Amino acid sequence: MTFGFPAFFWAALALLPLTAVYFIKTRPRRQQVNAFFLWQQVFQQKASNSLFQRLRNLLSLLLVALAFLAAVFALTRPRVGDGTAPDLLIVIDRSASMNGVDDGKSRLERAKELAGSWITALGGSQRAAVATVAGRIEYRANLTNHAKLLRDALEGVQPSDLSLDPHALDELALLSSTNDASKTRILFLTDRHSAPMTIPTGVEVVSVGGQSGNAGITAADLHWDAPGRATLYASLISDFPDAREVELELVAAETGKLAHLFSMNLPARGEASDSIPLQGIEPGAWLLRLRGDDALATDNLAPLGLNAPQPIPVQVASKNPFFFQQCIAAFSRADSLFEPIDDFARLSLAEGPPPETETTIVFSPSGESPFWKDVGAELAPGAPEVTSKDHALIARIDPALLAFDGAKKLTAPVGSVVVLAHADGTPLLYTCSANGRRAVVLNFDPSREDFFLSPWFPVLIHDAAVLLTGRENSFPSTAATGSRVEIPGTEAVTAATLRQGDKVSPLPLQTPVSVDRVGNYGFSRNSTNWQLGGAVFSSGESGPAAAGTPPPEVKLASGWPLAAWFLLAALIALFAEELLYHRRKVG
Repeated sequence: MTFGFPAFFWAALALLPLTAVYFIKTRPRRQQVNAFFLWQQVFQQKASNSLFQRLRNLLSLLLVALAFLAAVFALTRPRVGDGTAPDLLIVIDRSASMNGVDDGKSRLERAKELAGSWITALGGSQRAAVATVAGRIEYRANLTNHAKLLRDALEGVQPSDLSLDPHALDELALLSSTNDASKTRILFLTDRHSAPMTIPTGVEVVSVGGQSGNAGITAADLHWDAPGRATLYASLISDFPDAREVELELVAAETGKLAHLFSMNLPARGEASDSIPLQGIEPGAWLLRLRGDDALATDNLAPLGLNAPQPIPVQVASKNPFFFQQCIAAFSRADSLFEPIDDFARLSLAEGPPPETETTIVFSPSGESPFWKDVGAELAPGAPEVTSKDHALIARIDPALLAFDGAKKLTAPVGSVVVLAHADGTPLLYTCSANGRRAVVLNFDPSREDFFLSPWFPVLIHDAAVLLTGRENSFPSTAATGSRVEIPGTEAVTAATLRQGDKVSPLPLQTPVSVDRVGNYGFSRNSTNWQLGGAVFSSGESGPAAAGTPPPEVKLASGWPLAAWFLLAALIALFAEELLYHRRKVG
């Protein structure tokens, strides 16, 4: 046995004066009485009980001494062993699967209880630190032997909706490689439900629960096929040892109105998927729910957003408007990209000087404009030179097939991004901004060489429009927790909310947005509204536990330390002496 604070043994010297107090005898004062025979019987009775009285006083002294010595031993922090117990770094998995319930208690609560028993058993010189992990490691308490501080850190651990990052523990590899195992033990408490991950050498895995069966949604999507018609896609995984049929429902997030109910057959510890056509569905926030009880409820919910078509208001300013109008009409029917508006258009398709709109796609630049200067003579046709490789404007075209007939000598504004250039350096295709307006300039005449009839004309119009208006990336209906999603558009985000059941919470007005919780996200810009769902979507979290041999059982002291038992013994001894004192007083 070793002691954390042996200096407290000096306190045992206080027993000497305590013992002396018990053996000090007080001389009775002589007092005259009228009759001695009245006291003689009392003296005889006291004489007959004197031995028992001395024994009782001696027992009282012994109990007080034992209580005092037990308290001294508690102060010295005794522990079994040689006193070289290593410090502990306790890392608790708080990913989505740790919300799972086994035998009426969540896995996270079981992990916190186990970690708490280790903290309770810490020796006087032994320290511990507490950390949690889901997307990344977060340190809650640094190395300390302050038990209350460590318990407060444990109490503050809350479950998350994030999946366990397979590389979240990589930073512990450096710690374990430089750490002497006799100094620090790294303990990772997890249910082993995660994507395949490599545990760094020196990290001890402690399994907590994770044996109950579960089924969960691992992927979902809701997208338009045509006005009023959409397709719902769902993929599920099962951890149950037997095959089963499960039911899913699609309901409106705000009203709970049922839109569709269907079933899927799940194989034993396998996956299944299906696509469901939906008629007459309305845009808005939706919930795909897996019916039934299982270990984890979080992955039974997949919030979805079905966004209303939000076309770009567009106008034409051209001497040849017919082909531009046909292009607008085609994209309006196909994916609702454009909405023809003459007076309040956001985008203009122009030839020559552009109108005063927020964004512009300009062919055949001429005259005065902030988007160019020094327009000169016509250039000789020829294959352009690519100056911005992998630019979005040329991602779907072959620049070598464009002749750029009618291109003119000009100068692009400072800060322009030149995508294609003439052999003499004149910009042929570039993006620029001036006075708060943005433009894509195509320096050639589209009426030549029947360019209006070529397949490149609508491709350039489409790609330039989505680039100028921030629509280059299609907005998803849902995203996995831990993702970052860019909100389409260029204006500031004016409202952002998260709906979880009946609770609606405000979110920071920023983009991209971090999808950290399961729920329906709503965003507003000045002219557009967007709906997005956030769900767990992880086969590792929802499916079977990690394959392979279970980790060996970790042997670690738990429960109350010796100091606590000595303190309890001191209290018991004091209580016994108190009872004895009262009996002695009555006697």
